[in-house]
Amino acid sequence: MKGFLSLKIFILITLIFLSSQANGTTTNMWMQSTESDFGKGITQNVSIHSTGEIRLSPRTEAISGIKSAFVWSMTADLQNKVFVGTGDPGTVYFIKNGSEAVEFFKSPELYIQSITTDKHGNLYAGTAPGGVIYKINSKGESAVFCSLHVPYIWDMAVDDDSNLFAATGAEGILFKISPDGIPTVFFDTTETNLLDILLDKYNNIYVGTEPNGLVYKLSPSGQKEVLYDANEGEIHSLTIDSSGNIYAGTASGAQAQVPVAPTAQLAIQTGVVTPLFKEEKAWDLNIPQELPMAQPAPMQSQKTPTRDTEMPPKTTGLPTAPNYVYKIAKDGITQKIFEIGQAFILGVSMDTQNNLYVVTGNNSGVYKISEDQTSSSLVDIEETQVLCCLNTNKDELYVGTGNIGKVYKIMPSFAEEGVFTSNVLDTTALSNWGCIYWKGTQTEGTEITLFSRSGNCEKPDHTWNNWSNPYVSSGEKIISAPARFIQYKALLQTTNTNITPALKSVSLSYLPKNQPPKIVSFTIDKEPSPAPQKTPEPKANGKPETKTQTASGLKPHHQIAQKNIQWDLEDPNNDTLQLIIYYKGTDENAWKIIDKNTQKKGAFTWDTLRLPDGKYQVKLIASDEPDNPPETAFSVENTIQPIIIDNSRPSIKPINTAMGTGGRGVISGTVRDEYSNIIKVQYTVDGQEWISAYPVDGMFDSMEESFQITTKPLLAGDYTFIINAFDNEGNIGIEKVMFEAK
Repeated sequence: MKGFLSLKIFILITLIFLSSQANGTTTNMWMQSTESDFGKGITQNVSIHSTGEIRLSPRTEAISGIKSAFVWSMTADLQNKVFVGTGDPGTVYFIKNGSEAVEFFKSPELYIQSITTDKHGNLYAGTAPGGVIYKINSKGESAVFCSLHVPYIWDMAVDDDSNLFAATGAEGILFKISPDGIPTVFFDTTETNLLDILLDKYNNIYVGTEPNGLVYKLSPSGQKEVLYDANEGEIHSLTIDSSGNIYAGTASGAQAQVPVAPTAQLAIQTGVVTPLFKEEKAWDLNIPQELPMAQPAPMQSQKTPTRDTEMPPKTTGLPTAPNYVYKIAKDGITQKIFEIGQAFILGVSMDTQNNLYVVTGNNSGVYKISEDQTSSSLVDIEETQVLCCLNTNKDELYVGTGNIGKVYKIMPSFAEEGVFTSNVLDTTALSNWGCIYWKGTQTEGTEITLFSRSGNCEKPDHTWNNWSNPYVSSGEKIISAPARFIQYKALLQTTNTNITPALKSVSLSYLPKNQPPKIVSFTIDKEPSPAPQKTPEPKANGKPETKTQTASGLKPHHQIAQKNIQWDLEDPNNDTLQLIIYYKGTDENAWKIIDKNTQKKGAFTWDTLRLPDGKYQVKLIASDEPDNPPETAFSVENTIQPIIIDNSRPSIKPINTAMGTGGRGVISGTVRDEYSNIIKVQYTVDGQEWISAYPVDGMFDSMEESFQITTKPLLAGDYTFIINAFDNEGNIGIEKVMFEAK
């Protein structure tokens, strides 16, 4: 508790120091403490855990001697000897002394797709595309065990009675092969491919399938049930823990076609692979060089390819949906315990402590899932796919890759040193740095050291400052030069490879130098003025078209007088802004306040109904002073071009009346307005319909307009004319004329 209080006091003092030394008063903190945060960085010999910790990775060694393009399968015998099946060419290697791959068996087939061993030390190698299974004894003597005449032998397993079970495709058949090599169909499914097979200690058989993503359970007698039906289309890998829980990994989300396998290749091959296959013009086991294993399509065994046969479209892109590891308990309860996006789960394996290991392709990765279901990425693999994995009784993890074929051995001990480099923080402006803090676990013999560097371009280059001297204690002042961008690096070390330090969180404080706010927009919305009114086209009788007043589309003046002021501002420092909106007449000196607020984007309704007519200016001033001292605060302003405020009615005079020909009345006059254009004149006779008057010059488009009214023939008598004149601010001038027709 005492140490915690001391840390709080130190941070407080640091922030006070920054406030007094820097341009502004708003100090920011950048913190990383989750798997997602750390996942944005670069790892080297360190692992990121789902709990948000960075630890040293296990020690990893590359096994030398592999000469094939793909490492498809792995197995270990009872003496803990490790064998790997590869292709192209189809070769089985023995891992000698845990460091070197030595050729153990070379087949005439293209691929050793699956391998397994029995209790007598015999090794079985399932090949493709011929579907031949070889048996190699402990002396290295080999012979054809049986031929299944299927294109895919995806996986194999041996029961306690030395019966060999083979999961195959593309017709989804599970074969049972007796110890003397006689095959029988043990289970003929409706699936296309049986991709993985697993036996428990009771010789129950578990099979993963595609395209329906099923996990079958079969008893030794052949009784069958669906143990789980996944939403994903492909159960690619299976394993089991010491309690009998089944783990199933999916590899769905991309579609690919498989090259045609020639009929001749479905028989046992006795010669070497011809150049036809070397040029990859036929069957390539659905693993394009740039992409991982995808879902196979049914093969057409009757079509023989030639040298000109084209490869089918290859899978492109990443999986369209996440893939998962399901834990299927003995009571049938199933739960997702691991999820990965944009990758295929191509292998799973269990160590002696019931820790689960998962390998992925397309986005290559090796992951560990502990019994408490926390997970971590273990090591970085350069190759495109990690195709298979195997745990030995010594808890050594072997993984095999494709594009290029390699084998890595991952030990249960830790690397002596590892580095985590964070992503780059953009502070958006030149910034002063505060202190760097971190939390972690450092037992005796372990150490965590941090470094920083800064620069003014997003991608670190030669213009950036070099990495700083090490920060050995949390809370040290950052010594990198002020800049816009910053990055940190954590060095984890141990002198005891059985233990690792753990970095749990990193944070650093920074203070961007103050920058002025920016006015993105500042406007006043005015009621749009109607288009200038042209003289109505005369009808056949020579009279203008009659229109009613309701068709004018004008809003009442009190609505037009409500001016809508709108603004949009930005501040690079995200400071609080003080906004003041002013107005004044163009003939005035003093500005008057309309409104005050702190909204960076907003609107205000300005009521101009009681203002005198005239031209007015409106000004916005925005200041970041609320978050900055006066001596460093910035303010910006914008003044709108003068606007017209017109609350007065147009005047209508003089009015002249006369009798025209044919008993028609003629009324003429002039409409004037001080600030606004006249847009329309209308009249009514004795309260009847409103009729538009004729503008003398043919168009209402100025502040003074002459008009003339010629009525239809009138009977003798007295008439009352009401004349309205409209300006474009919604003001209406009114005049009454008494007219006597004789």
